[in-house]
Amino acid sequence: IKAASEGGDKRMLDVIFERLRHTIRSEWIAGQEVASILETFEDVELTPPTRLTDEEKEDDLLMEMWKEDVKQHVSERRAMDKVKQKLYSTVWMMMSKVLQNKVMGQNGYIESGLKKDVVWLTIQAFVTEFDSTTPESLSVADAFEKIITYRQLESMDNADYVKNLMTLIKVYEQYCGPYGVHYMEIKKINDEVRAAVDDMGNPFSDDVKAAAKNVMIRDFREAVIAMLIIRNACKRRYSSLKKNLVTDFGLKINKYPDTIDSAVNALNVAESQLPPFLKKQRSPEVQFVQTNGEQKEQMGRSSTTLLAIGAKM
Repeated sequence: IKAASEGGDKRMLDVIFERLRHTIRSEWIAGQEVASILETFEDVELTPPTRLTDEEKEDDLLMEMWKEDVKQHVSERRAMDKVKQKLYSTVWMMMSKVLQNKVMGQNGYIESGLKKDVVWLTIQAFVTEFDSTTPESLSVADAFEKIITYRQLESMDNADYVKNLMTLIKVYEQYCGPYGVHYMEIKKINDEVRAAVDDMGNPFSDDVKAAAKNVMIRDFREAVIAMLIIRNACKRRYSSLKKNLVTDFGLKINKYPDTIDSAVNALNVAESQLPPFLKKQRSPEVQFVQTNGEQKEQMGRSSTTLLAIGAKM
């Protein structure tokens, strides 16, 4: 894996990661889930067994089955952690000395190395175009420009388009945090969380408030990226979709997708209605997500989120 100054580019890295994903899935023990990190650049975790209720704990058979499930979960989690550490070492060893030196100059390198954070390391492989000697503000501007100016080519299917766009966003988020979540929105979320109360009129605990804030920031980020996916989609194939969304919004009918999956689904549905000469064969990796297309109610989102999270804690 080479730095840009050595002739490395995203196309070459895509090929390398694709081959590595295939090897991990086919040859590494417990590698099926971990391989996705090289595509989504997001961590994967196993879901632990659901805790038993007090009543269920009285059932000896259920209790023994639960204990066995916990043992299996611990074993699978340890195996997954070993694969992540192995993948970290593999990606690091595949990097050229020049790229390794660039990565070592990035903020978070020491902490990442101690934790064997493979997600952080794989994202750094895509930050090869940014010189660590360049002022960070310029790196931020360059990363943002790449996102805004990126467009889906007529020959590009929706899966590759969204994958490439998300890679650019991940690079940007290394510098600025969640994409599209600006200062005023964070202030608004903080105010809503601070003012929210439960059904009895009591304030929520700090843990519940923190969890709710994270969920609200995540949802806002998803909505911004969903609009970006529609905005940057191929103009020739999706001009009608874009025009209809703008028209409806002008009539105060918001039909814009608010999640990444629903945005991809909107593109897929629109493409299925195109005449044959405008269609592009989609990748089999694209997942179809059913949405009801209704506008989501935005009022009271903090209280709703806090109540939902509080019920789980």
